[in-house]
Amino acid sequence: MHIRSFLVSLLFLLFIIFYQDTHAQTAAPLLESNIYNEQQVIYNNDTLLHTAWRPIIYTDTPRASSGSWFHRKFFQEHLLEVKQPKFNINADVIFDEYIGYSKRPIPTVIQSDEHTHVPMMNTRGVEISGNFSDKFYFESAFYENQGRFGGYVDSFIRQRLVIPGQGAYKNVGDGKGFDFSASTTRLVFMPNKHFAFDLGYGKNFIGDGYRSLLLSDWSYNYPYFKASASWGKFQYNVMWSQYISQINKAYNNKQGYFRKWAQTFLIDWKATRHLSLGVFETVIWPDQDSMRNKDMSPWIASPVIFLHGRESPSGVKNNVIVGTNIKYRLFNYTHLYGQFALDSTGSSGSWASRYAAQLGIRSGNTFGVKNLNTILEGNLARPFTYASHSLNTNYAHNNQPLAHPLGANFKEGLLMAEYTYKTWRFRFESFVANYGADSTRSINYGHDIFKPTDTHSVTDNVTIGEGLSTNIFYADFKIAYVLNPVTNMRIETGFTFRNEKNSIVTYKDRIFYIGIRMSFRRIGYDF
Repeated sequence: MHIRSFLVSLLFLLFIIFYQDTHAQTAAPLLESNIYNEQQVIYNNDTLLHTAWRPIIYTDTPRASSGSWFHRKFFQEHLLEVKQPKFNINADVIFDEYIGYSKRPIPTVIQSDEHTHVPMMNTRGVEISGNFSDKFYFESAFYENQGRFGGYVDSFIRQRLVIPGQGAYKNVGDGKGFDFSASTTRLVFMPNKHFAFDLGYGKNFIGDGYRSLLLSDWSYNYPYFKASASWGKFQYNVMWSQYISQINKAYNNKQGYFRKWAQTFLIDWKATRHLSLGVFETVIWPDQDSMRNKDMSPWIASPVIFLHGRESPSGVKNNVIVGTNIKYRLFNYTHLYGQFALDSTGSSGSWASRYAAQLGIRSGNTFGVKNLNTILEGNLARPFTYASHSLNTNYAHNNQPLAHPLGANFKEGLLMAEYTYKTWRFRFESFVANYGADSTRSINYGHDIFKPTDTHSVTDNVTIGEGLSTNIFYADFKIAYVLNPVTNMRIETGFTFRNEKNSIVTYKDRIFYIGIRMSFRRIGYDF
């Protein structure tokens, strides 16, 4: 909390200072967050840009508007728009309101005799973004929420003590609802075309698919500082970030949660007009030892990929994950992509052989149908991948995985399609997955990355799905009528169908909702 407040104060202080010294002659590009949002599943570009690390800065597209002030602000513009040669700013009051119906034909974790309830969301917030000169870009947002969720999401929240992707909460009303807030802020400095520096409290995503096995934006926000250098066909990225090791109500509030640090590197190379290759590494370090004494290694300051120590001052081994990110353009608007993450080497089939892999294809204007965008993707992770001997070094933040939401020991096939017709949007997503669950808390088959690897119950060879074999079928369909494309204000309705089954229990979730929604922020419940 102190770090978040410091970052917010620092960003606005820098804004005031640099605005006074701005000397740009023309309006600079604005931050546009609607390129990779929860509605849009593909970017329609015919160039091989450095797209592996997101979010990316795109230029604002001039928009024609007409009519009364109310009509323009409600249907065509931001609530506040300031456009000057030296300064641009966009600001909006955000609301996200929906109500629905949820049915789970088995007992829930709330009451054994309750099979249905009413999911709903009441979100109020503010979003602001813009630039001063052509070198400084900023964005900040705050949201206050009260809501209820469908059965499987509600179960996740009560087990992990966190709203998926949105942080901790407190119970409200009859104990079935949750009160939670979320904030994000970001300042980007681009002194020239070769360098960029990004200071923020938010999320990052590495990859060209829907899921990421290297670094996803599924978990909650965190403080970070990222530096990028681009020269010719190469782009070098390094990020320092701080994560929360675990949310535990037993921790003393004055001491706060245990935390950890990460160095994340990505070298992206545009090898040809069609092929892009990336080399990835992340190193997780403990911030404190078990007695809460500082345990930071000086190696954490290293900005050089693969150049770092192995242990903290107290002797705690760090957790190193390396990998690759690949994208190949088959045709205009059609790309093959893939990832490989290596957590540990070992003999083939051994539990110590821990890796994850992804292969997918994404296409715009699929089958020649304009505005039909699709993704077909497969993901897998061997048991114990992303886990470690300690919560202070596993690849997770705030009780949520930093890579795939299913953790490890899983296989998944995913299909997404989005079609846009005038102001209408249709979005379909479905996945099937199989994972090996633990039948009891004392057993560890490598699915739960929050269990230390030294407590595993398997000493010989292991396979994906070993343990209590569990299958998930998920399908989600949304229809939205867009009222204002600038703020993504829309009337939206959707239905989620989810089955989770193993030899012990079957969970069936059917969730329907309708509401009026805003913002491009991505909130995912597809797990």
